Amino acid sequence: ITGDRDQLIQAVLNVVRNAVQALGDEGEITLRTRARRQFTIGSRQHRLVCQVCIIDNGPGIPEELAENIFFPMVSGRADGTGLGLSIAQSLINQHDGLITCKSRPGLTRFCLLLPLEHGGPDSGKTTTTERNPS
Repeated sequence: ITGDRDQLIQAVLNVVRNAVQALGDEGEITLRTRARRQFTIGSRQHRLVCQVCIIDNGPGIPEELAENIFFPMVSGRADGTGLGLSIAQSLINQHDGLITCKSRPGLTRFCLLLPLEHGGPDSGKTTTTERNPS
């Protein structure tokens, strides 16, 4: 993935932080990654994209908030700022990516999709994800 490493990490952390806060002391968060072939983001077809999904088994996103969760100042918590998901979406969009959300009680899934070929504003910086075989 080509882009700003720190921004991409921040986007993932913002989504994970929301999941942690939604779960409280109980629950489980799972991160899944995979490569997707021939995936369309916006009007552009990408040969290969990286998908990172953050999945939790918390209470789900309330229906009245579901359509607006990526807008600034929208939060389901009394002490929330409502900026985390808005910032995450902005950072992913800056990398020509997409962030999606599906939620119901017991299962919330945010997926971040990023093209593996990129020509965005910060294409001089590179982030490489490597797997260490065990």
